[in-house]
This record gives sequence, C-alpha cells and structure tokens, in this order.
Amino acid sequence: MARTLAAKGDEDIVLVLGQLASKLGFRSGYLVEYTSTLRAALQVLDSDPGRTEWWDRFFAYGARSNALFDARRNPDALLHYLDASRFHQPNDPVLTLARQMDMINTLLLPIDFDGEVVGLLGFCGEKRLTPDQEIALQLIGYNLFSQTRSFRVPGIKTSATSLTPREREVLGLSAKGLTSQEVAERLGMSPRTVNHHVDNVAIKLGTRNRVHTVAEAIRRDLL
Repeated sequence: MARTLAAKGDEDIVLVLGQLASKLGFRSGYLVEYTSTLRAALQVLDSDPGRTEWWDRFFAYGARSNALFDARRNPDALLHYLDASRFHQPNDPVLTLARQMDMINTLLLPIDFDGEVVGLLGFCGEKRLTPDQEIALQLIGYNLFSQTRSFRVPGIKTSATSLTPREREVLGLSAKGLTSQEVAERLGMSPRTVNHHVDNVAIKLGTRNRVHTVAEAIRRDLL
C-alpha cells in the first residue's frame, strides 16, 4: 500500500499493477478508465506490454461493456471472476484474440462512483482470493484509480514501451524526413498502413503528432 501511495505518474501505477498481480497470484494487471458511455476508454494502464493490440481491438468492438459486466447479474458481489463463458458465441471476433492476450480468466473490480461505473481494475489468471484479500484489493483498487485520475494522460500505457520491428522501420524512415508515400514505397505497403503504424506508436508514447512521436522515440532510444 505504501508503494501505491507513493505513485507519481502512470509508469508508477503500471509498476504497482504488475507487483500487485504477482503478489496475489495473477499473471498481470490492468486499469481502465471509461468514458461516460462505457464504449471507449479515456486511458488504459496495463502491466503486460504485449496487449496494446488487444485494447485497440477491444474498444473497436464497442468496449464489450455487456460482456465485461455480465457478472453484475450478481449485484451483491463487488469482485467478479470471469471465464470463457462470457463469450456467448464460439465465433465471437474477440474470443481468439482474448486467448492470445491472456484475457480469458480475469478478476474484475468495477470502479463505481455515485452509482456509476467509471472504470475497472482487472487481473489475469485463475486465482481465487480469500475474503480478506478481496477487501484489501477493493481499498487498493479505488486508491489506484483516484491517483490515476489525478495525473491522467489519455492513451494506452504498458509496463515497458517497445516498438515492433515494422514500427521501428516506419519511424526510422520518418525520422530521416521521408513522407508517408515515400516510406510506403520503400517498405512495400500503402501510405495508410504507414500512418497506422505511426498512430500506433503515438498511442504507445502518448504523443500528439508525427514530429512529436519521432522525437519522443529518439529520446527514449527506441530507434
């Protein structure tokens, strides 16, 4: 709890999520702050650096709010243990990706202020907590969420920002002054795909435009 109270930014929160998941017997942890409609995220903090694609796809399908909160059929439970049964159709487009991203078995703590769900804390794994652990997690979860709101930076943040090989190629050529069309011709892809890679990197780094993205990638020694 002391580490939680000492958090000064998103990177600290992500670190706490990973440490908390490990101590409780889970593989990873994440925190999501929703918009008022539950169909998009203001920000995502995730201790697993490989799930950026998951969150992009997840919110592209409308945040799956109905599936996430199926467990709320039991209104007396403050924590919800979910498994593959929440994907009601075997051909659900999110199901395969969920398996790949270790998002099938999850423990969820919905963050509720004044009767409105504004976010959630999640942990991936099959672990079941004791009643005392559940109470402690609720206290820590609300504390983490409140701190996250106090220094909110929109976007998806993970424990260790890394670029895919293709993202490094695209951004490396952009850093040399090539346009999207020129990068596309060099790498054999469309300008739209080039822009998509640049946008993905901008989300990872929390940057505003291409120049800012290239500068931040260089500053973090990612190229």
